[in-house]
Amino acid sequence: MIKIYPMLLLSLLLAFTVNAETNTYRLTDFFAGESIIRLEGKADSIDFAIPLASITDVDNAVLTLDVISSKALIEKRSQLVVRFNNATIGQIRFDPDRPSLISEVSIPAKLWRDGFNTLTFSVSQHYANQCVDGSAPELWSEVNMYNSTLQITSSNNVDTFTFDKLDGFFNPGIGGLRDVSLITATDVEGDISKRTLSLVGQALALRNQYQPLELKHETFDEGYVLPELDTANEGQRWTEENIQRYERSAWYTRDNSKNNRSGNALAKSQTQQLHVIVGTASSLSPVLSGTTVNSIKGPYLKTEVTPSFSIGNRVIIPSTFRLIVSGNTTDDVHKAAQTLAVMDDEINVTSQITVLSHAGMEATRLQKQLVAAPDTAYEFQDLGISAARFRDEGDFSKRASFLLPADFYVPENASVGLLLNFGYGAGNGPGSIMNVKVNNELVHGLALDNPNGQVFKNYKLSVPARYLKGGANNIDFDVTLRAPLAGVACDEVAGSHLIFQLENTSAIDLPDAGHVAVQPSLTLFGETAYPLARFESAPASSIIIPSSDFMDSALTISAKLAQVANAPLLNLTINNMALESMPSDAIAGSAIILGTPDSLSQVQQSEFTTAIEATKRWSYQLQNNLHNRVRNLTQDRSFKAMKVEGNTIQESDLGPQAILTAHANPNSNDTLFIVAAQTSELLNDRVSDLVSLSMWGQLAGDFFAWSDSRAPSLIMQVNETYEIGESDDAWLQLRLWLSNNPWYWLVGFVVLVFSISLLIYLLLKRRNKKVQDSW
Repeated sequence: MIKIYPMLLLSLLLAFTVNAETNTYRLTDFFAGESIIRLEGKADSIDFAIPLASITDVDNAVLTLDVISSKALIEKRSQLVVRFNNATIGQIRFDPDRPSLISEVSIPAKLWRDGFNTLTFSVSQHYANQCVDGSAPELWSEVNMYNSTLQITSSNNVDTFTFDKLDGFFNPGIGGLRDVSLITATDVEGDISKRTLSLVGQALALRNQYQPLELKHETFDEGYVLPELDTANEGQRWTEENIQRYERSAWYTRDNSKNNRSGNALAKSQTQQLHVIVGTASSLSPVLSGTTVNSIKGPYLKTEVTPSFSIGNRVIIPSTFRLIVSGNTTDDVHKAAQTLAVMDDEINVTSQITVLSHAGMEATRLQKQLVAAPDTAYEFQDLGISAARFRDEGDFSKRASFLLPADFYVPENASVGLLLNFGYGAGNGPGSIMNVKVNNELVHGLALDNPNGQVFKNYKLSVPARYLKGGANNIDFDVTLRAPLAGVACDEVAGSHLIFQLENTSAIDLPDAGHVAVQPSLTLFGETAYPLARFESAPASSIIIPSSDFMDSALTISAKLAQVANAPLLNLTINNMALESMPSDAIAGSAIILGTPDSLSQVQQSEFTTAIEATKRWSYQLQNNLHNRVRNLTQDRSFKAMKVEGNTIQESDLGPQAILTAHANPNSNDTLFIVAAQTSELLNDRVSDLVSLSMWGQLAGDFFAWSDSRAPSLIMQVNETYEIGESDDAWLQLRLWLSNNPWYWLVGFVVLVFSISLLIYLLLKRRNKKVQDSW
C-alpha cells in the first residue's frame, strides 16, 4: 500500500498541470471594420476590444503593428501612441524618411483583465511646428489591421472546476473553447439523441455568445482495450490498482481511444479540454464512479476534473474537465439539459446540482424574453442601452440596439416615436451637429448652435415604422463637436470644454404590429433563426438527417440557431431517419434537411425551382439576376412574380462546395431548408465554415453556395415569395393588407365617392319630385 501514495500524488499533480499555449491572431480577428484603419487630422484615435476568457491567464503578449504615415509629418511632434486599458504601453515616432514601418509593442501581463480589454491607437500629427491646419489633407496615417498581429502566450487558471467557472470555458474571448464533444453510450436512448443532445449544445453555445461553437458527437462502448505498456523500460504491469486508475480517467474520449488501440502514449500533456457526457445513470455507469452513479437521484448536473493516467513519467491519458448531464430517466436528462440552458453560472459555486423542479420552461416564453414587444413603450435603460457622455472636440457615435420580433410587420402609415433626453454645453462652434439614423437611414439632423448650450426633454421624433425590421435594429446618434473660431490667425480655441450627453431615460414607443414575414429569406434566417424561432408562437421544428454521420452538422447548426435567437430552442428536435421512408408529416412545419445529392433524391422536390438530387435542377442564374436588378431598380415592394421561368437539368456532383436552399414547404404553410454536400464528411467541414462569423453574416437570398469560410460562391433569389404568420386581430390584418395593396384604397375611394354621389342624386331627385307633386 505504501507504493500507491507516490503514484496517486503524481496523478493529482498531473491533473492540474496545464501547458502554456502560444497563439497568434490578426487584429482583424477583433475588429469589425475595414482591414485598413485611417487616422486623420492633427489628433485622432480609435478603440477596439480584445476579449479574454475568464479561465485564461496571459503570460506574455506582443503586439506587432504594420504602420504607414504621410511623408509630410514632422518627426519630433508626430507619433502614434498605443494604449491598453487606458495605460500607455508604446509610443511610435513617425519618420518622414521612413513612412512605412513595423513596430513591436509588449503588453504587460498585469494589464490584462477578464472580459473585454480596450486597445487604443491615438495619433498626434503635425506638418509644421506652428499654424497647423487641423483638417489639412496631408495629416494622415494608416494601420494595416490584417498584417498587424497579436501573439499571446496563455495558460488555464482553473484549479477547482465548479459551475461558476463553466461560463469562462465558453467565453468568446482568447482562451475560450471553439469546439466541444458531446459523448453518449453507443446504444443511446432515442429521446436523448432526438431532443437532449441538441439542447445541451445550445446551452453551451449560448455561453459562447456570438462566437460559433462546433459540436461533435462521440460514443463509447461498455468495454475497453487496455493500452500496451513498455514493461522492459518502465517495469510496469497492469495490476488491479493500475486498472482502477485507468478506469477513473477519460479513457473513452476519441483521441485517447485511438492511443489505446495503437498502444502509443501522448508525447506530452495537452491543454486540458472540456467534454460533456450525456445519458441516464445506467448508460453512463461504465465511465462514472460508483459514488457519482449513486448520487443521481433525478435531473443531475456535475462538473469535475478527471484524473490523468500515467506510468512513471509518461502521461498516457491526460486530465480533462468534464461536465455530466444525467438523470435516472431520459426525461430527467432532458430536464437537466433545460436547466443547463437557462441557469446562471455565477451563483452556482458548486460542482453538483440536482434539479427538483423548474417553471416557465416554454419555448415561446424563452424566445421572446429579450425581444421588444410591439405596441409598447420602452426607456433605453429597459433595453440595456447605456447613457453616453462625449467630451472634447471630435466626431462621436452612440449606437442604441434592440431586438424586434423576426416577423414584425406594420402598415405603411405606422410610425415609431422617439422621445429623446439629451443636452449639450456652452461654447460650441460652427459645424457642431447631431444626426440620428435608424438602420442607416438618416431621419433627423439638429444643429447644436446655441452659444449657451441647451437641454432637451422628451424631444420627439416620429419615424416611419417601415425603417424598422425584424431582428436587430440600430439607432445611431452621430455627434460632431467643434470649438468656436478664434478669429485670429494661427490661434485656436481648445475644445476641452465641449460636452454632449444622451440620457438612457430616452424612450422609444413602438406601434402595434402583426406577425407576418416574407419567405423564403436566408437573411431573416441568419439574423433571427426565423421561422424556427418566433415571437408569437413556437411550433415544432426539426433538423432531419439520413444517418448518424450527419449528427455533428445537425448539432452545430442547432447551436448556431440558438445563438442567433438568443434563447434555447426547446421546440427543435433532431430526427435521424432514412429519407426514403420518411413520412410526409415528418417535415410538416419548419424543417432543415441535411444530406447528400443521393440521399436527397428521396425527398419530394418536384415543386422546387432548384432541386438537389443525383440529377440536379438549377435555375438560370442570368434570368434571376436580371429579375433582382429590375426589382431593385424599380423599387418594387409588391413581391409580384416577375421571373422568367427556366432551368437546366444535369448529372454532376457538387465538388468541394455545399448548397443551402430555402423553399415553401409543400406539406405546410412554412419553410423548408436543405443543406447538401457531396459527402457527410465534407458537409461537416462546410457547416463549420457556414457558422463562422465571416460567412454566417453573408446569408441572403434563398440559394446560397460556398466552398470555404471566406466568401460565398453564389447568392441568388430563385423562388417565388410568400407570406407566413398572422396578425393579432382582424382589423390590423385588414390594415396590413390594404397598406400593401394601395390600389384597393383608390378603387375603394372611387367606389365610395360614386356611391355617395349616387345616393345624393337619388335623394335630390326624390325631393324634387315631391316638390313638383305639391305644386
